[in-house]
Amino acid sequence: MAASRSVSITYVPSDCGSVIPGKSKAPQALRDAGIVKTLRDAGVPNVSEVDALDSPAKYSLAPFSIGSVRNEELNIAVCQSVRRAISQNMMASSSDQPPFQLIIGGECSISPPILSSFWEYAASQSPPKRVGFIYIDADTDLASPNDPNSTGNLAGMNTTHLIGRPDGLEAMRQFSRPSGEAVCDSGNMVLFGINMAFPGNKPEHFAYLFDNEYTVISSASVALSPEESARKALRRLEENTDIIMVHLDVDSIDPSLFPLANLPNFTGVKFEQMMAALGVFLASDKVAGLTIAEVNPDHDPGLGMVERLSGEIVRMLASRGLPTND
Repeated sequence: MAASRSVSITYVPSDCGSVIPGKSKAPQALRDAGIVKTLRDAGVPNVSEVDALDSPAKYSLAPFSIGSVRNEELNIAVCQSVRRAISQNMMASSSDQPPFQLIIGGECSISPPILSSFWEYAASQSPPKRVGFIYIDADTDLASPNDPNSTGNLAGMNTTHLIGRPDGLEAMRQFSRPSGEAVCDSGNMVLFGINMAFPGNKPEHFAYLFDNEYTVISSASVALSPEESARKALRRLEENTDIIMVHLDVDSIDPSLFPLANLPNFTGVKFEQMMAALGVFLASDKVAGLTIAEVNPDHDPGLGMVERLSGEIVRMLASRGLPTND
């Protein structure tokens, strides 16, 4: 199946599950950078926009207890709104395939409801399709609300909820496949750009991933060979999935020269290297969506970094489905 050339943009202005405020401003910053106009000017035939939330879901230092998260009710409401928005985008298309889904957050914690919507769409096809996930993130995100030293921030528990670990938040289990299974497992997920040296990535987290045969591609590998690392990730998923969703957490880019991420993580991966890897992913006909998350415009007063990121995404999406010289 050829790649869809149309793009549906969903904005999710949220930072209610985070350590510090700022990410809720990212959707408007991308709008201000002209992402819609430049997509249209670049020849994308149809660009639509959806606001998943009626108003930004803002950060607050709410109290929490072990076993829960800060602002739990608001976080779950955000996820429910995201699932509704993406499901409508995917199921409402009158063409043979829905438009490419570009989701601009916000927080990484919106990926379980996004994937739940993708699985809903995949199950509606004949024959049913299988969804794959490329999770570009410097962090393992395997924290649990039951950790004795939990910070209570939902964003740090994202992988825990994607793979349905028993120690995850009970309210997040609704964001599943139609069968009730977790949206990800070791067969349909690649963790890409993980910083193996980051102290926040615990040895027990790596042990869990490797013991359960998850594919993990380190930030060091991405920095050394971004395109080959991306091709390796794609090969892993293209063998056994039909529709692939990509999540770009900008903390996977080293902040030494590109400090746009909400929290810095010194991965050693330059902006240009991560864009080279992302370009490999978005050139695949099986890749049907991209989430951009963890952008904090407070770190970018002139929006120079946001404009660079927007320009690269536009370039990649505008070239999808066009003839190549290969």
